[in-house]
Amino acid sequence: MASPSAAFTAANLSWNKVDVLTAYQRLTAEIQVRGGRLRETINDPEPLFHLRNVSAEPLLPGAVPLSGVPEGLFNKNLIGGIRTIEPEPPPADQVAEMIRRYVMFQAANFMVTGAAEFPKATEPSMHTEILMKARFFPVVDATVTIFGVAGKSWTQPNIWVNRDLMLAVYLG
Repeated sequence: MASPSAAFTAANLSWNKVDVLTAYQRLTAEIQVRGGRLRETINDPEPLFHLRNVSAEPLLPGAVPLSGVPEGLFNKNLIGGIRTIEPEPPPADQVAEMIRRYVMFQAANFMVTGAAEFPKATEPSMHTEILMKARFFPVVDATVTIFGVAGKSWTQPNIWVNRDLMLAVYLG
């Protein structure tokens, strides 16, 4: 017989369709998330993602395209950015009044520009610390540019970027 906590955990698992950016490919897949929110899953200490229905568009020569791979695991250390295809509802702990600041996130192989959101009451001197607190942080109204590949740039409403791949982050 399953324990009540195991049944609760299983009931809170769902699959959300995502775009995943790596150094050499852009994946489309479904990711297993707890509680229906990507934020908690990508920032938990578990090192791997569970994926299913994986397709991949190569971004660099030599990368292999994939189509409809039934399942897989992916290492969080190698994910540059991730976003849900369908918008998620705001988190319960979201502050009502937010401000936006221009942000440029640079990694070795890609760059994301857009805006970072902060609680209005927060001192600007704390904004960098807030971004660096979690492993992945969100950029809204984002433009993703792949370095060294002509025509590999796209916009999206939001993306969670991996702080551990950061070469630099600039706030305007």
